[in-house]
Amino acid sequence: MAGAMERTWKLLGWLLAALLLGGGVSGSASAAVPLQACIARLPEAPTEAERLLAAPRHYDCAARQAERGPGNYAVRFDLAPLSPQADDPLVLRTSSVWQDAERIVYRYADGTTEALEWNSATAARYMTIGAIFEFPVPTHAAPLEAIHIEVTNSANLRGVVLGAELMTRSESFALKAWLVALYAGFAGLSLALLTYNSALWVALGHRFQLAYCAMVGLLMAYTFTSSGIAMLAFPGLDNNDRLRINYVLLAVTALAAVQFVREFFSDAARGARVRRFTMAAGAMLMLGAVLFALLAPWQIHLLDRFYSFGGLVLFVAIVPVLWQARRQGDRYLGLFLLAWSPPILITAARTAYGFGLLPYSFWLDNGNLVALAIESLLSSLLIIARLRVLSSERDLAREGEQSALRLARSDPLTGLLNRRAFIDRAVGRPGMHRLMLIDIDSFKAINDRMGHDVGDDVLCDIARAIQSVRIPGSLAVRMGGEEFALLLPLASQAECPPDRVLDAIRDKPMPHGLAVTASLGFADGPVGSQDEWKRLYRLADAALYRAKADGRDRSCRATGFAGGIAARA
Repeated sequence: MAGAMERTWKLLGWLLAALLLGGGVSGSASAAVPLQACIARLPEAPTEAERLLAAPRHYDCAARQAERGPGNYAVRFDLAPLSPQADDPLVLRTSSVWQDAERIVYRYADGTTEALEWNSATAARYMTIGAIFEFPVPTHAAPLEAIHIEVTNSANLRGVVLGAELMTRSESFALKAWLVALYAGFAGLSLALLTYNSALWVALGHRFQLAYCAMVGLLMAYTFTSSGIAMLAFPGLDNNDRLRINYVLLAVTALAAVQFVREFFSDAARGARVRRFTMAAGAMLMLGAVLFALLAPWQIHLLDRFYSFGGLVLFVAIVPVLWQARRQGDRYLGLFLLAWSPPILITAARTAYGFGLLPYSFWLDNGNLVALAIESLLSSLLIIARLRVLSSERDLAREGEQSALRLARSDPLTGLLNRRAFIDRAVGRPGMHRLMLIDIDSFKAINDRMGHDVGDDVLCDIARAIQSVRIPGSLAVRMGGEEFALLLPLASQAECPPDRVLDAIRDKPMPHGLAVTASLGFADGPVGSQDEWKRLYRLADAALYRAKADGRDRSCRATGFAGGIAARA
């Protein structure tokens, strides 16, 4: 366990170092130009004079975009004249938001313009990894001095245009390569965790493993759509429909995460109130996701707020489970909080972002990748630790069960089978068998003269002597008191004759140098049913009685099933 934790911490350290290094490299090497958006509302059907290239009046560069609500907008980016190189042209990058269409106009210092139009249905041609739109900027002899965008039916949930920046194509390629590595690493980690925990669930069957697999699988599906990779894989996918899918997948992923927490801390989550609260919170979030997917853009702001509120309630629903786990002194709570603190913080930040309390950030929008990568690594430790304890508890329970079974089926003094277990295992055996009943001679005198402790030692030594000559496939039992029995297949009777059993008893060293002998009666017959067993036992018991009557320290065989008994020295 310690070695696994050490290796995981090293891996986590390398991951964080790679992320920080990659972020630092991309940040320091990039000469991206962030663009300040100035917006103006357009009427539903703007006239030509009101279009983007009209006189720049009514533009607001300071107010928060989302405060203006949904509608048609004109967006203007003023910038210092730029003269991009023909061999490394510029690209305009913006984050994906809900809107129907855009018309982008590039204006150059010589008065010429270049226009580019796209809509939600054709958005895939400009979508890049990270759900970022990347639009080429045509190269002209004159410098680029302004960019105008006309946005049709913007939902304006977080802004009309977010994360706008200009960078060269080579810089964009380097950034995309880094993002590909990040997403590929996340996918590889998720697949490994999914495979590992699925195998554990099949082998061990713990429900929290299945919930964890569902969470990881759904998270992969959400990442597939939220990263824009879905549109690269399916170019016909409408971008607004992709956003609808995002809402639903994120909600289902959150439900799976809460289910994992409830299953992992199952004892703490058993309370009826806690169960009802989490179910109600999950239903609220799922309802918000379904309503958004079905009804948007109708009342899209209200639907988005309801969805964000459902996520907040579901987030709060975990608190009673964790609090109860703390009260119960759960040993894994600290490691769980350490593992889940990054996604919890990201979830809190995204909820604040959903309510408009935080500004847009690419890493806020995609920070779940890093947070959940850290969570996945640490949760693996958490699951391993939990499985170790569960396995230990299972092994102890199994050992206790086996021990109790052995005690119930064996004689506690000699370790041989007891009478009940012997009969259970003997009756029903196919074929002919030989039953030997062995009784210690004058055992009462040993107890009276030497004491019961010495008598117990004699019983144990007799049992060892019988075990020493017992053949495979036979059963040895202490029938009670000083009486023992051996049952063996008749076909193997030559390997363990009665005289050999008696010789083993005679030759066995006894406590205080006692000379101990035994008498033996045996009979041959079937044991396939209770009646056959009882008949065979009566015959062997009669033969034992004759051996005692004939002077002890000898064996006697029952000659037939009718009761004829003949003595045999």
